[in-house]
Amino acid sequence: MLEYRIFTVARLSEAMLRIVRILSLGLLLTCPACQHGRMFRSRFTMNVRCPVCGVIFERDAGEVTGGMAINMTLTSAFALVAGGLLSVFTTLPALLLILAIGMATVTFGLLFYRHARGLWTSILYLTGSIFED
Repeated sequence: MLEYRIFTVARLSEAMLRIVRILSLGLLLTCPACQHGRMFRSRFTMNVRCPVCGVIFERDAGEVTGGMAINMTLTSAFALVAGGLLSVFTTLPALLLILAIGMATVTFGLLFYRHARGLWTSILYLTGSIFED
């Protein structure tokens, strides 16, 4: 029985490492299938296919919404944390605080957009929605 548990823990550990590696590739904007191709050809334009292995990143219409949801969620969390910290630890007037958080939130959302799409592409790959042809 102990041997079975050790085997199961080892397999679980391997699976978790694979998941973390694939999600890391997505955050680094690298193809999760071949681990070499770049996902984006410009700042906001995602490649339809991986330039190395040819896998299609978004097979179905509407798959971009997952990346948008990740981006909106993390941007909102960033705004809440930054706003809370600034309101507690500074004496900025309310209008200046709102403007600063607004500008920081828009900037964070624009800078994190590609990484959110890459993370979503990795999630699609892990769930089997993206596969090598």
